[in-house]
Amino acid sequence: MSQKAIDIPRKSFPSRPIPEPLPLFTINMEAVREVPSYEGVISGSVPSSPVYHQSLPIPSIPPPIYSGREAKPANTLLRWNLLFTFLILLFVSSAFWIPFVPKIQKFSMEIVVIILGILHCLWFIAVINNFRYLYKLRKFKSHKIELSKLNTSGKVIKHLIGIAFYKEPIELMIDTLDSLASQPDARKKISVFAGMESGTPDKEEKTIKLHDLYNSKFEKFIVTVHPRGLPGEIPGKCSNFNFGSRMAVAELRADKNYGLDKNVELLVTTGDCDTIFGDRYFDALEEDYWKTTPEQRGRTVWQSPLFYCINIHKSPFFVRATGLLRSFFMMGYLIPWNINTMSVFSLTLKLFEDGEYVHPGYQMDDIIALIRWTCVVRQKCIIRLIPVATLSGPTSGKNYLEELYEWARQIRRWTIGAAEVFHYFAIKSPRLPVTVAIVWALRFIFYYGFLLCISSVYSIIAPFVTTGMLQLAKHETKGLIIPSSEVFTWINLGMLGLQYFWFFLVFAINKLAEPIFPNNQKDKTGFLRNILHWILTWPTITAYCFIEVFAFVEVTFRGKEVCNHGASKKDGLVSKPNKIAPMIEKPKIMEIV
Repeated sequence: MSQKAIDIPRKSFPSRPIPEPLPLFTINMEAVREVPSYEGVISGSVPSSPVYHQSLPIPSIPPPIYSGREAKPANTLLRWNLLFTFLILLFVSSAFWIPFVPKIQKFSMEIVVIILGILHCLWFIAVINNFRYLYKLRKFKSHKIELSKLNTSGKVIKHLIGIAFYKEPIELMIDTLDSLASQPDARKKISVFAGMESGTPDKEEKTIKLHDLYNSKFEKFIVTVHPRGLPGEIPGKCSNFNFGSRMAVAELRADKNYGLDKNVELLVTTGDCDTIFGDRYFDALEEDYWKTTPEQRGRTVWQSPLFYCINIHKSPFFVRATGLLRSFFMMGYLIPWNINTMSVFSLTLKLFEDGEYVHPGYQMDDIIALIRWTCVVRQKCIIRLIPVATLSGPTSGKNYLEELYEWARQIRRWTIGAAEVFHYFAIKSPRLPVTVAIVWALRFIFYYGFLLCISSVYSIIAPFVTTGMLQLAKHETKGLIIPSSEVFTWINLGMLGLQYFWFFLVFAINKLAEPIFPNNQKDKTGFLRNILHWILTWPTITAYCFIEVFAFVEVTFRGKEVCNHGASKKDGLVSKPNKIAPMIEKPKIMEIV
């Protein structure tokens, strides 16, 4: 079957050098710069098929091939994250300058105590939310799901799950896919795409192995290979997932037997290659889907609580403590406060497409996604809990020093991503409802700014600095209510003791959640080692805060050039070409700001 080459005009992009003519490619295959052919361009699977790569029937109008997006010229230094950095530095430095302000210097000690008290109130709120969600998770384990009684519309719910990976061990990917294959009715309603990069080592062998293992376990199993150098993208999961999801949805639409244009409602779920999906994840998702109204479904994102407990007993104290805290903060703030989704979440295909899939120009799309979707629906988007525990892997390395480096590097990347999210929010906020924008901004600043970034640093600096600055200002070392520096010291020691009580509850909540972990996973950390990790949690979160402050300062001076996903760089890797299909329809263009 021969085809004429289609000449696709390309725009120039002033913010980056113009790449060579890009090798457009399709699902599971890479491209060459030659006359394209449709033969074999869509590589998928049908459960009854014994072959590894099946050429599906070619639709009358072939699906569009995504070729990047047009990036607007943007100022790389003068960005709204400067305001975020200013607020952080102003707050951290307040202990130095408040004692010198005549009108308020006599309240200096009380101000420190009030601020620390507010931070502890935030911890108390998180504890309440965690126990509330933990109760739901444990109760749901024995809950009977009856989808046939809930679905009276005649529609069929199906699922598309995307897993992006690069150089991670194939064994991790297999564990993740096994957790999907073990879901009820996986062969009837679950389709999966595995998104590789063009620089993924041995991708041809991995593709064959994955097809061999999973063609018969899902309704459809698709492998995509994301090309390097598409316009408007940065390397990382976001650009990979954006490409893979577009290709997978295009294939599902091209297959008339799938029924996507008829009575099928497709729910899209994102995932990582180190994710173990919880038992009955998709049945629980469907149950809650039917319990919401049609209007609510169009602005709802479903989030399963993530527990970073895969082999966590083998991790150093700083990795383990950080993993437990991340799970605690997710159930304490991210889900109930509607701040942002994280890593593994689900939504309707319509909302996913209206939000233009995934933004490939940002490294933390799971955070900015809620803003994009809110802009689309012009009202508040809701994060709803899926009462099923999902396991994720913590940061890791081959030895202790590599673990430490990877841990610090990930914190830096998360922080830079949060700074970019604040900039994105500031640009998009005029499109959001006013009350939604204000409430979200306050919660985001409280969580990512005050709690994660400066709370621990402030609790160390403020008590000592305030007393010293009062002496330097030749003011009595006492407050309006606090009679002396000794009383002030004891109050702060009491605050530290209260902080360790919160840490104890973090460890306890993780232990109480173990019975609901998939695959009967357990944290096998011993009693004495647990005590040591509990004691070292405060130094861990303090180091975490210092790295975050450094990262905010770094992004202030270096700008957008640091906004990259270092783990996904593919420079110097050689990819093997193959055949392609031309792009006959230009996809919607996302803005980058």
